Amino acid sequence: MDWDDVRYFLAVSRRGSHKAAARQLGVDPTTISRRLASLESTLGAKLFARTPESLEPTPAGLTLKAHAERVEAEMLAAERALEANDTRVEGTLSVTAPDGFIYYVLVPVIAELRRLHPALTLELRGETRVLDLTRREADVAFRFGKPTEASLVVRKLGTVEYGLYAADRYLEARGNPRSLASLATHDWIGFDASLDDVSQVRWVRRIVKEPRYVVRTNSTTSQVLACADGQGVALFPAYVAAREPGLRRLLPRLLGPSRDLYFVTHEDLRTNARVVAFQSFVAGVVAAGT
Repeated sequence: MDWDDVRYFLAVSRRGSHKAAARQLGVDPTTISRRLASLESTLGAKLFARTPESLEPTPAGLTLKAHAERVEAEMLAAERALEANDTRVEGTLSVTAPDGFIYYVLVPVIAELRRLHPALTLELRGETRVLDLTRREADVAFRFGKPTEASLVVRKLGTVEYGLYAADRYLEARGNPRSLASLATHDWIGFDASLDDVSQVRWVRRIVKEPRYVVRTNSTTSQVLACADGQGVALFPAYVAAREPGLRRLLPRLLGPSRDLYFVTHEDLRTNARVVAFQSFVAGVVAAGT
């Protein structure tokens, strides 16, 4: 059993399917299936049972998982230790952040970052799921809300302000809301129900008890596209509005929510040259835009 076998097995046990595990690892699902079949043949034991919802580890799978997680922890610790004192700003840096932050903040400055560090490659992952930096699902993260894990190094980059926006074409058709009460009569664009506990979603429900959603999605970028297309009113961070001139701020005197933005990495990687260079660069970008 080699390191890839461990990674594939653990990914399936955590994600519940070959397809989800393949997305996480960036491989083809058939690769996952083939390697797990080979592993089961080698061990002479069935590792997963199919339920209506997902693949679940069998008793043999649970036994292997306990040992595999220890192997994983040691391998990842070794990788981080070897990279901690890497003085080269080159190679791949895996970055996880909200998709809107990637699209509106990071992507526009990649050319300048590459000018400074031409041998550095960014792997950008815009996901609603919080990736595990201890398991090297990413090297660094941008997060709203301060992480509390003891193994993570956290730096506050700034505070992001939010406001209500709509496109000119929507306002021409539906009128510009002049009061909080009038917002209840408008169409809304927002996150899907799985994200109802996100702080900015709760803020919307405080000012409009039952928003009339016409578009709901787990992606900020798709919300912006729908809003710019004139489909409704939406709550966006200031960095979105700064790059979308077709959006108009509504009720500008209304104090919207704000969220603290943090740069996060594992403590073992805080001296890695790629991490240090990227953190220094992006801190200046965020300071200028928040």
